[in-house]
Amino acid sequence: MDFFKLNHEATSEDIKNYDYPNRKIGVIVHIKNDNGDILLQQRGSKSRDENGLFEDVGGKFDDTDTSYKSAVIRELQEEVGDEAVIDIGDSVGIYHCFKNDINWVFIVYLGRYLSGEIKVMEPEKCLGYEFFKYEDAIKSDIVTDGAKFLMKSIMEEL
Repeated sequence: MDFFKLNHEATSEDIKNYDYPNRKIGVIVHIKNDNGDILLQQRGSKSRDENGLFEDVGGKFDDTDTSYKSAVIRELQEEVGDEAVIDIGDSVGIYHCFKNDINWVFIVYLGRYLSGEIKVMEPEKCLGYEFFKYEDAIKSDIVTDGAKFLMKSIMEEL
């Protein structure tokens, strides 16, 4: 796992630097509330991997997405619905991990939960959402190693 800090909005030029075999591009939004708690989703039985564990909200970048930011906004609506008000900032980094023979390259965004209901829109892929204190998430056996790595990286880099 690697995390590369960005000081600008991610572009397709940035992604060219991560030319791995069997690469897929995705987006992640690391969401905090006003108390600094981190929103994580519990992966459901139809998730690609790590079923039952908690991690950040995100998903695959689609060919129909006009930008990485539009992809993260789409993923949020698909996963938490449109009643939750979450402010999305600019991209802050690129996260690379290797899972199930796939080199995932994720553009990472910071988000701030403001208000509204967080819904489970894809019950086969998500069992629910929970806000975690940073210290609790890092120590937890139910949070993925990838989410822990990303949390530590974001804390160190920002």
